[in-house]
Amino acid sequence: MKCQLCGHDNPVEFLNLGKQPLANKYPTEAQFKTEEFFPLAMFFCPRCKNVQLGTIVSRERMFEDYYYLSSVNAGLVRHFEKLARNLAGARFVVDVGSNDGILLKPLKELGVKAIGIEPSINVSKIANDQGLTTICSFFDASAAAEVEKTHGKPDVIIASSVFTHLENPHQFIETVRKLLADNGRFIIEVEYIGNILRHIQFERFYLDRIFYYSLTSLKHLFDAHDMVIADVEHIEPHGGSLQVTIQRKGQNVALSGSVTALLKEEDQSLTVGKLKEFRSNVDTQIAAFRDLLASYRKSNLKVAGYGAPARVSTICNYGNIGPSLIEFTVDDSPLKQNKFTPGTHIPIVTKAYLDSHRPDVLVVFAYEYFEDIRKKTGGSYRYLLPIPPREVT
Repeated sequence: MKCQLCGHDNPVEFLNLGKQPLANKYPTEAQFKTEEFFPLAMFFCPRCKNVQLGTIVSRERMFEDYYYLSSVNAGLVRHFEKLARNLAGARFVVDVGSNDGILLKPLKELGVKAIGIEPSINVSKIANDQGLTTICSFFDASAAAEVEKTHGKPDVIIASSVFTHLENPHQFIETVRKLLADNGRFIIEVEYIGNILRHIQFERFYLDRIFYYSLTSLKHLFDAHDMVIADVEHIEPHGGSLQVTIQRKGQNVALSGSVTALLKEEDQSLTVGKLKEFRSNVDTQIAAFRDLLASYRKSNLKVAGYGAPARVSTICNYGNIGPSLIEFTVDDSPLKQNKFTPGTHIPIVTKAYLDSHRPDVLVVFAYEYFEDIRKKTGGSYRYLLPIPPREVT
């Protein structure tokens, strides 16, 4: 096995989460018997500090029918409204992996010309039905040619929570280079491996995402395509991400000091030794979470969840946590309601169901949006954040 970014031989396996289902495929009861499981192991390249999956499931299978809607999340809506304001001076924006139009909508309201490219048939239809121009396709040479022929070259290309999913990031970058205006900006938002390790967020690992980037690994990747990282910013979505701005070399790019500072920090914080510590912490925390749920059951306390993001699959399958410990979980996305969590088959219900079947304890799986969830639920529960497990009043 080689590092798929820099070609280094024999990346180090540092975490094995066993067999896992596809985290964003929410089965009906009739689909339980046909659900498939795949090995989920994580590998670290000590040369470029890249983290990658050991098993890759085809992107077509993963994304052509998808259940994640960005706009049901109030925190993400606020994030993309802010991003749109920052792009208000752009001439033409292409949003790759535009989902249900969460960025296209505020850009349109600001008068910025923007189109989306989204591979999920069901999700792109939702955007188009709202008048948010969306091409239903993966971002490939054909889609890029269609954009350029119809609209010209964009001065900004965005890929938010998309870049980690790519099976071939090198090919994707070359497609970006061909489409982007010479002095244009390519902006990506990626879940940050540094935060995952720091906060023991092992639940962020699942089969949708092939790569978990450091800034060091991104630098290696873009250097290979004559592109330079001009700026980096820590942002809140998805448990802590990086927003990275990339431009062509030779465009008089002004480099931000934050880039140099983070590269220097990663030299010390991303090592094989640190990853071994992380593995030990993962096993400690998942055992503590399961033991706490078992103690609630022993005390005859009713436990439910709020949120059915993909991380629920990783937590519950690795911890062997099912409906006997968590009776149901609420999700605000209509695409997930009346289905079940992958693998462990916890029922996914509406907020109205929660109101009429009050639990004693509410596990907040979408924990970065805890304040929004507390407001929705009236602040009247014993709230439990899962990893590390801790009650919040």
